[in-house]
Amino acid sequence: MMRYHPLTILFRIYNLVKNSVFIALLLFVVNGGSDSWLFEYGRYAFLAIILWRVIYIILAWFFEKYHWENQTFHMRKGIFVKKSSTIPFSRVQNVTKKTTIFHKLFGLTSLSLETAMDGEDDSIYFEVVSKQHADFWVNLVQEETKVKETTREEAVHQSEIDPMQGTVDYEEQYQKPERVVHFTANKKDLIKASFTSLSFLAIIPITFAAYDYLESFLPAQDEMEGVFQAVVGSVWLIVIIATLALIIAVGFGVSRTFIRYGNYQISSDNRRIYIDKGVLDESYFAIEKRKVQGLEITQSLMKRIFGLAEVKIISSSSSPAGGNEKADINSLYPFLPVKEAYRLIEEILPGYRCDAELEKLPLISLWVKLLTPSWLWIVSTIALIYFKPDFFQIQQIWWILIIVLFCLVVLQRVLDYTHTKYAVTDDQVQWWSGGLTTKMFMTKRKNVIGLTYSQTKLQRYFRVASITTVNRSTPVRMEKINDIPFSFARKMEAWYLDRRKEIEITGK
Repeated sequence: MMRYHPLTILFRIYNLVKNSVFIALLLFVVNGGSDSWLFEYGRYAFLAIILWRVIYIILAWFFEKYHWENQTFHMRKGIFVKKSSTIPFSRVQNVTKKTTIFHKLFGLTSLSLETAMDGEDDSIYFEVVSKQHADFWVNLVQEETKVKETTREEAVHQSEIDPMQGTVDYEEQYQKPERVVHFTANKKDLIKASFTSLSFLAIIPITFAAYDYLESFLPAQDEMEGVFQAVVGSVWLIVIIATLALIIAVGFGVSRTFIRYGNYQISSDNRRIYIDKGVLDESYFAIEKRKVQGLEITQSLMKRIFGLAEVKIISSSSSPAGGNEKADINSLYPFLPVKEAYRLIEEILPGYRCDAELEKLPLISLWVKLLTPSWLWIVSTIALIYFKPDFFQIQQIWWILIIVLFCLVVLQRVLDYTHTKYAVTDDQVQWWSGGLTTKMFMTKRKNVIGLTYSQTKLQRYFRVASITTVNRSTPVRMEKINDIPFSFARKMEAWYLDRRKEIEITGK
């Protein structure tokens, strides 16, 4: 059995300190002079928890071990409660490498080998590992997958091989496939991304937080009011300060976007999709094409204005790094022009087609959407009528809010009707849906493990239905489209039942 890299201890302590800075400032700086029992005992409790975490981190490193044999990874964890996990390399779906500033200081990286199994310890995660060791693990997993695929292909084509052709050139067969670069983010893309993501607005909470911290060091309130009056009285000062604030905000947003999405590159070979990104914190993501369960294209309101979209890969893997992190990594690129997104999908995954003719909802579906009760509006209306708030010192504002909320609900439903489109081909289903924000879902029939249609009383009266598809994912991925014609729902059910023709029957 082997232990993890010794710097794993330092990395975990570094994360502990980084995640505890805010609480430490709150207890020892902002409220350092407070005699309240809450802060006084809170300081002792904070120090005790930090000390215990440091001791636990050190002890855990001695007890956490791993080894591999016969293409299987074995892990042992736990100080007081022992846990063992066994993960075959063949179950690995995604490979993620991330190099933070901490890793760069020591010439190291982190590695995550994600599986489709659902559990806390069902993925292989090295928080700190040498780059050579990480490459060794990646090659080991990829070679295992390559051997399995080659064996399967040989079994399928065995009968087609002419015995007189001689032996197979295995060196050529196992030759490393060449990666093709499909997209590289340039400066124009990054600048557009910084404005579309509104990242420059992130400076506002930072400014308020800094002001709260520095308030005790600033001049007295009377002096500050005098300075404020002087600024307000001068048009030139207002223009200069506003210009400087705008430059700082835009500069901050652009810098933040360049650091996060700089060096962004999407490439692929005949087996995998690769995503590299980051300047200070670098990350590498790889997923096998055959394990892609579907695709999702999303557009926020700002992205619709700029004609941009985000393409996400739906896979059946579980991520030990956390949900938000995984969602971000599985995105091809969050700020692609719509046509560019379609081109990328068809280049990287030739089996998916984005040129299918989409059908719109019939007019009867709009009436169903408008007549369906909005529980959000009903509950909000009851609350506003009961409490009768007077926001902004405006009398009777509560009934104005009721009308505004009602208009927003109607607008959302009209836009949802306008944007909802759908299409089913021989082996693929796709649809757009959404109001202020829109989303397109696309998957292959062989990846759909469940399909149901349902009808409310209102839908039954108007002869429409809702369809829900289920795809393998962690957790299970469910997608729904509402108020489509009932005849199409029955047609889609028959389309799904024909999937047995595409499923490989093992043991035959």
